[in-house]
Amino acid sequence: MLAQLRAIADEIVLAIDSRLGEAEAAKYAAAADRLFRYEYCGAMERALAWAHAQCRGDWILRLDGDEVASPALISAIPELIARGRVLQYHVPRRWLFPDAGHWLDELPWCPDYQVRLVRNDETLWFQGLTHSGATLTMPARYLEAPMYHLNLLMLTREERERKMEEVYEPHSEGILAPGGGSVNRFYFPERFARMAPSAVPPQDRAAIEKVLFAVEVPQSRCGPIPLATQAEIDRWWNARTPSPDAYRALLEPLERDHRMTVGEGRLIHLRITNLGNEVWPWGYSQLPEIRVSYHWLYPDGAPLVADGLRSAFPCTVRPGERVIVAVGVIAPEVAGEFVLEYDLVHEHVRWFNCPLRVNMRVMPKSACEPDGL
Repeated sequence: MLAQLRAIADEIVLAIDSRLGEAEAAKYAAAADRLFRYEYCGAMERALAWAHAQCRGDWILRLDGDEVASPALISAIPELIARGRVLQYHVPRRWLFPDAGHWLDELPWCPDYQVRLVRNDETLWFQGLTHSGATLTMPARYLEAPMYHLNLLMLTREERERKMEEVYEPHSEGILAPGGGSVNRFYFPERFARMAPSAVPPQDRAAIEKVLFAVEVPQSRCGPIPLATQAEIDRWWNARTPSPDAYRALLEPLERDHRMTVGEGRLIHLRITNLGNEVWPWGYSQLPEIRVSYHWLYPDGAPLVADGLRSAFPCTVRPGERVIVAVGVIAPEVAGEFVLEYDLVHEHVRWFNCPLRVNMRVMPKSACEPDGL
């Protein structure tokens, strides 16, 4: 499968579930430029962010071990990644059944678009949930050239039933398949398919059979294979729990004119340095939900507004990095001299308690109206 990609790939990175064992994993050394083993974490998707972080190219095509890219997709990739206006490509995945010459052309197996060809930049992130992949980022395009899923051919029905019971069902509750029913019906076409499958084009079938009927090659010499621990993987996992050392930051004012009008809402810019050991994500969707917020206090420290607006980071902020953040602030509805206390907050968890306090004059609206206007 990987050999078919060699002509277009600048680098092939292969990550292997450590349950296979190092001796078995070493058989793949000749197929990859970089080979890793990773500790299984209950679901392969939990390791996706870590695996993509090992890649050094500008674009990444991800294929699982039971998938084959069609020749049309492979030949199109150089032109696709040369375009400057797209961040992601959605690739149709065709489920082969009952043999290598046919695919299931009906719900829930079709259409099964997968975000697999992605630009390797700050827009790329993963929820890390079962049956999830790269999160949709636009601009994106949907392709017609497919890849093929071999799972239904590689496993017997009994093996699929066992896999559902042991692996997927504990993580699939409430997830529905297109057209209704449990998402696990993907793995039982014997029960749920209603239409005749479509034929695989001859050139695609030849590529598929090269994988299905491949002969094992002699093992090449291979040194120790790096092993990524679950702790290392979880540093990239979207649902990770930060350590206590993550809640450290330095907040500095970037503006020196500290005035607002009663009820005014505007952006105030701060310089913020990440002094902890956690990566702060950009935007409002990713985890951990670390935001910039504020409190309004009376001069004696008594609270006036206990919880302010939340402002997201404009980019990823790694430990030791510094960034300017535009913080949305709404002034109190009363005029006077107050303290505006900025801080970072991990939503639903805790405040950082690294406050920046600024003496702010809140003026009545009449004081800011120019004469004659």
